[in-house]
Amino acid sequence: MDKQSNSITSEEDITEGISVNEGHEELHVTEDLPEMKEYSGKTITIEIAAGAILGSLSIIIGFTWDAIVEGIGGGFGPSFAPGMTWIDFLAIPILVAFFVFGIRSGLIACIIGCGAIAGYLSEGGFGWLAMLPKFVASSTMFVVPWIVLKINGRRKRKDKPRLMKKMNYSSETFKHVGNYAFLMGNAVLFRMIITFAFNLFVVLPLYTYLVFGSPTFITVFDDPVTFLTLAGGYTAWNIVQGISDSIISYLIVYPTKLYKNYSTW
Repeated sequence: MDKQSNSITSEEDITEGISVNEGHEELHVTEDLPEMKEYSGKTITIEIAAGAILGSLSIIIGFTWDAIVEGIGGGFGPSFAPGMTWIDFLAIPILVAFFVFGIRSGLIACIIGCGAIAGYLSEGGFGWLAMLPKFVASSTMFVVPWIVLKINGRRKRKDKPRLMKKMNYSSETFKHVGNYAFLMGNAVLFRMIITFAFNLFVVLPLYTYLVFGSPTFITVFDDPVTFLTLAGGYTAWNIVQGISDSIISYLIVYPTKLYKNYSTW
């Protein structure tokens, strides 16, 4: 009887809550269980698959939007950024991939989505030329906040004061509007700086080389007014595009609780 009563007592203790102390580790089990996601655990397979799917969706959205713009008859773009439309939705699935599934998924989606531009505009090398700045601009939007959160988390592990106490390395960090505005505001700022320099010193010289077939590259030092005007115009477009990408992606992921059910980080 004593053994049975002890067994029953142990089972009752388990149902109410267990406290196990082995060395310095303590485990508490309570009746309040955390909300379960659609799947459990972080897996590279899920992140890679999600990146591939959302990257493919980026291609579909990009081509569909181009067809709509062509159907309108052109003229749906700013004069200060030749070749661009006022808004471009290609980067939305890429940012969704990052917010929900993390940096690995975001990079895969970005490579697939932006890489399709090279195949779509393959004639004369213009596809690669259009793909490069798009990849740089889109990747900046998630690499910058990822770096900020990584640095912040590393300081915590080293018992150093974190720069931002409420910003953990997690998808949920972006849920708070203040955090989101800070992180994505920095992303847009870096996008502005990086795309200005990239267009000025890489894209525009390559473009003039391909168009005019010049044996030498024309650079900003040869025609500073034209180069600075064009680079400034594309930078202004990137600011507008970065803000719109951030707002739309947030509305897709966070108010809908998409991150809560599917996030892997």
